[in-house]
Amino acid sequence: MNKTRVVHGVLWGAIGVALCGVLGGAHTPARAGTGEEQRVAQVIEKALQKNGADVHRCFEKVLADRLDAAGMVELVVEVGKAGKVTSAKVKKIDKSAPPALAACIEKVALGWSIDGIEAGAAIVLPFSFKPQSSQYVVNAADIPDRALGSGAASKVKPGPKRGTPFTVKVLADETNVRASGLSLTLLSVGPASRVAMHRHSHSAKILYLVKGHARLLGPTGVAPVKLDEGAAAYIPAGYPHVIENMGRQSTAVFLQAFAPPGPERVYRDPTDARGRAEFEVIRDPAQAQASPELAGKVVVASAAESKAVALPRSAGSAKNLIEASGGRAMSVALVEWADGVEVRGDGHTPATQAFYFVSGGGSLTVAGETQALAAETLVYLPVGTAYVLKAVAADKGEKVVAVLFQVPARAASPGHGETLHK
Repeated sequence: MNKTRVVHGVLWGAIGVALCGVLGGAHTPARAGTGEEQRVAQVIEKALQKNGADVHRCFEKVLADRLDAAGMVELVVEVGKAGKVTSAKVKKIDKSAPPALAACIEKVALGWSIDGIEAGAAIVLPFSFKPQSSQYVVNAADIPDRALGSGAASKVKPGPKRGTPFTVKVLADETNVRASGLSLTLLSVGPASRVAMHRHSHSAKILYLVKGHARLLGPTGVAPVKLDEGAAAYIPAGYPHVIENMGRQSTAVFLQAFAPPGPERVYRDPTDARGRAEFEVIRDPAQAQASPELAGKVVVASAAESKAVALPRSAGSAKNLIEASGGRAMSVALVEWADGVEVRGDGHTPATQAFYFVSGGGSLTVAGETQALAAETLVYLPVGTAYVLKAVAADKGEKVVAVLFQVPARAASPGHGETLHK
């Protein structure tokens, strides 16, 4: 009969993961405080230190979608020759811990080695994940694709498919970044597909076309608007519209911002009453009407045709595509930073800001913690956040380019509360 030796080792990571190990072997347990027990404890502690980054990365992926992810995951690993982990299986998981977290840990553990443990031993590793209060950086690759009526997110395969005209990644909402002034999604419309006629009763929307060619269709009698890569469109609350991919072989990818948040709720839960009210699908074309005044508030701009304005101290340039003026709820700009530039927010910036990196990256420091940035990474900064954003080109000759959405908390001049350093 196998007997169990209990040892403890705790590893605290940057995102608050505590790990402790329990060894179950085929030998009589060593008495408390013996050298053998201490040796085994040190072996497991060393292994956890060595592989802790893998567990942190699993937690980071889950947090990208849900900030409330937390709980205990108990993993059993079997050790083979040379300490190599030969199998890994979740033994127990709290109800509060997401299944995706357990599945990720199982997968990464298969690549571990635990030197100093005899072949044939089984180790039980409990991983405790602490609730997080905030996050400012989200990697789009870590967020699942969702589609209206597609069922559970775990069953949705990445990218548009037959029968699914479009999919959405919820980049920033109240669930993952506690969004308040602005929510942001990544919308992928499949080849020759469209998002049917709909309107958002209380939220204005900005579409920014990251990739592809598309059209924005309005009510009957309103001419279609062509959108090429780098184009932005401001759609006022209540305006009926269709988003159509003009490409027959390629996917059109949009950044889709809502101010105030609300319509994005329907992507997480198609039965959400508030989300359904804020994302009204118009099935009867006769109901797709808008007053001339509302139609006149639609604004379209192109990065290719917009003038670049130099940033101070040769820090780069910016193209203000749509400004938060004339009653518009938010703005969007295309920013290109010089390599090595630092942008500092002093905590008095009177706007919610969301930077989506199209190319390049760098780092973001908030409250003394620094996180890496790369292409397809979102930085979400609530009103009053003090930060340091450093722009770094990943490769020689690459540009650091980000799409910047802002929702003013009060009337103020652009750039208030920010300084540039090089």
